[in-house]
Amino acid sequence: MVNLMPAPPADADTKDTGVRRRMPRSRVTVVGALAASLLVFLAALVIYPIIKAVISVVDGSAAAPGQSALSGLSSDLGSVLLNTLVVVGGGSLIAVIVGTGLAWINERTDGGFGGLGQFMPIAPLLLPGITGVLGWVVLLDPRIGLLNSMTRSVLGTVGISVPGDEGPINIFSMTGLVLLTALHLVPFVYLIVAPTLKNLDPSIEEAARINGAGPLRTALRVTLPAIAPSIGAAWTLAIINGIGLFSVPVVIGTTARIDVVSVRVWRLLTNYPTSTASAMVLAGGMLLVVLAFRFAQSYFFPAGRQATIGGRGARAGRIRLGPWRILTKLVVIVYILSAVVLPVAGLLIVSFQRFWTATAPWKNLTLSHYEDVLLYNPVTYQALIHSVALAALVGTIAMAVCAFLMLYAHQHRGGAGRRTGGKKIHHRFSSRKGLIDLVTSLPATIPPSLIGVSFILAFSRPPLNLYGTFAILLLAFLVMQLPYAASAAGTATSVVGNDLAEAARIFGASDRRTMTKILLPLALPGLAAGWVLVFIHVLGEVTAASLLSSTSNPVVGSVLLDLYTQGDFSTMATFAIVVWAISSVLVFASLLVSNRRFAESKG
Repeated sequence: MVNLMPAPPADADTKDTGVRRRMPRSRVTVVGALAASLLVFLAALVIYPIIKAVISVVDGSAAAPGQSALSGLSSDLGSVLLNTLVVVGGGSLIAVIVGTGLAWINERTDGGFGGLGQFMPIAPLLLPGITGVLGWVVLLDPRIGLLNSMTRSVLGTVGISVPGDEGPINIFSMTGLVLLTALHLVPFVYLIVAPTLKNLDPSIEEAARINGAGPLRTALRVTLPAIAPSIGAAWTLAIINGIGLFSVPVVIGTTARIDVVSVRVWRLLTNYPTSTASAMVLAGGMLLVVLAFRFAQSYFFPAGRQATIGGRGARAGRIRLGPWRILTKLVVIVYILSAVVLPVAGLLIVSFQRFWTATAPWKNLTLSHYEDVLLYNPVTYQALIHSVALAALVGTIAMAVCAFLMLYAHQHRGGAGRRTGGKKIHHRFSSRKGLIDLVTSLPATIPPSLIGVSFILAFSRPPLNLYGTFAILLLAFLVMQLPYAASAAGTATSVVGNDLAEAARIFGASDRRTMTKILLPLALPGLAAGWVLVFIHVLGEVTAASLLSSTSNPVVGSVLLDLYTQGDFSTMATFAIVVWAISSVLVFASLLVSNRRFAESKG
C-alpha cells in the first residue's frame, strides 16, 4: 500500500544557524486523502466495467437466449484477423519509416523548418481523426474524387485515357487502408523518436563525419543503431494504436469490404441481431494482444536503454545537408499536405457544392449546407451542442483531476528526500508517482472498442440504464482521454522547480496553499494546452460515440459516420469543416496565449 502521508521533519533539518524548518507533523492531510480517493475512483471507473463485462460473458447473461459467446463469430474470422495483421503491420511499418525520417530531419539536420517543422509532424493530432479520413474520400473516390477527376483530365490532355472513367487511384482498397492507417500513426512514432534524437550525443555522428561518412551513411550506420530501442518502442506503440484504430477502417474498409477486428466488434453490436457476448470475446482478444505488445515493449525496449545519450553538456549538432535540404523540406511539405491540408481542402470544396460532383466543382456554389448544419438540421445541431458540452466537461474534469494528482506528487518530491537522507523519501515519491502513472495509463492498454463494449454491459442494465445517455458518454470519454490528460499534466508540472514547493513547506504553507498559490499558476499554460488536446479528441471521437450514443443524444462522431453511410456527402463535408473550424480556433487561441506568456516572461 502506498503511503500518502508527508514525511515528518528530521533533526537534519536544523541548519547551522539553529533555526528549525517549520514543517507539518506526519499526518494524513486533506490533500493526501483526496488524492487517494481520486485514484481509487479512477481505478474503479477503468477496471469495474471490464470485470463486469467478463462476468456477463462467463455466466452467459451477455448472450442472447440459445446463443453462446462464440456463436456470433462467423466463419470468416480468419480473413478478418489476416486483414488486421496486414493493415496494422503495414501501416505501423510505414509510420515508423516516415515518423523516424521526419524526426531525423527536424532534430539532426538543417533541412527542416525550425520550430514550425517540429510542430508539423504532430499537427494531425489536432485534427479530428474521422475528418481526415472523410477528406481523403472526397479526394480519391475512384469515380468522383476531386484529385482523381483532375488527374483524368490532365492525362486526357496528353492522350491517355483511364478505362471506365474511374481512378486512376482507388482509396477504397487495401493499399488505401494501409496508407491512411500509416498517416494516422506517424505522430505517435514521431513523439517517441524525436526526443531521443534531440538528446543524442553528437560526438558519435561527428566522429563518423570526420572519417568521411556522408549524411545518409552516418544516419543509417550510426544514428539509427544508436536509437534502435526508441524506434522499437515507437513501432510497438504504433501497433497498439493501430489495433484499436476505428475511424479509418470503418470508412475505407466498409466500402472496400475489408473488415478488421475493431470494425467487426462494431458490427456485432450494431447489426441486428446483436451479439454482445461475441463482441466482448473479440474485444477481449484485442486486449490480450495489446497487453502482449505492452509487455514486449517494457521487456525489449525499456526506458533509458539508449547508452548514447549525452549529458547536460551535450548539444545536438546539426548535419548540414547542402543541396539535399530541398529534398528534405519537400518531404516535410508533402507529409503536412497529405495529413492535414489536402483532406481539409477537399472537404471545404465539397461543403460549398450543392451536391458532390467532380465536374465543374466551382459552379453552383452555395452556403445553404452551412445554414442547414448550424441552424435547421436538428440532428447536426444537437450533435454539435452535445459534443462541445461533452468535450468541455471531459477536458475540464480530466485535466483538473490529473493536474491535482500530478501536482500532489510533484510537491512531495525532491526536498523531501533531503529531509530524511534521500533514499527513503525518494522511494516514497516514486511510489506515489508510480501509482498515479499506473492508474492514469491503464486505459492506454485497452482498445476503444473494448471500452465501449464493457460500458454497455456494465451500465446499460437496471438499475442504472445509462445506455444512450449523456452520462455514459461522459464516463467513457473520461476513461479514454485519461492517458492524454495525465501526460499533458505531467509535462506541465515537470517544468516547475522543486525548490518552490520546498520553500513553501519551510515557511509552513499547507499542501493546499502550496498547490493553489504556487504550483498551479506556474503549470497553468501547459494544463490549458492539455485541455485543448483532450477537447479535440473528444469532439471527433468515433469508436465510443458510435457504440454508446443514441438518437436522443447524438454526437459528432456518430452523426458524421451516419451521414457518410447514408450518402449525404455535402452535409457530411460541411459538418466536418465546422468541427475542424472549432478545433482550429481553440488550437490557435492556445498558441496565441502561450506565445504571449512566453514573450512576457522574456520581458
